[in-house]
Amino acid sequence: MIANFQKPSFGFSIIEVLIVVAIASILTAIAIPAFNVFMGSTRVSTVSNEFVSALNLARSEAIKRGGEVHVCRSSDGEDCATSGPWGQGWLIADENDNLIRVREGLREPSTFAGNGTLATNTNTRITFSRDGRVLENVDASYLQVQSKGRSMCIRINSAGRVRSESGACS
Repeated sequence: MIANFQKPSFGFSIIEVLIVVAIASILTAIAIPAFNVFMGSTRVSTVSNEFVSALNLARSEAIKRGGEVHVCRSSDGEDCATSGPWGQGWLIADENDNLIRVREGLREPSTFAGNGTLATNTNTRITFSRDGRVLENVDASYLQVQSKGRSMCIRINSAGRVRSESGACS
């Protein structure tokens, strides 16, 4: 009598591989929408914080230098733009147009726009005087940053105080 011994097989069967691929696909399908929301929140928060930081820098520079300092939209990083969204970039300059800081445009410039005095179709500068006050009438004006269903609102009062809040502006 000859015994017929089979070698043990190593590896995975096609059924086991298909089950793993199916589970991985389901988990990926669940994770992608959550990741998009996370990316939108992060993008909105980053842009808002950068702009609030730019406004606070302009205010502190105006007080430190004892003169006017302005923040304006800029697509080229050298001159203020006469129209367009704030997302095309912005610059901070003193009263002699000496550049203090430049921010290049965003990849999605239409997601950062203004309202009221800060609207996209006006030649707006946000100018801080030597005492830190805003020279333009910015009351009831705001800037809104939006991305992937998330938004933040940036408000500036006439005393020069800048604040941001989560959610859409109203």
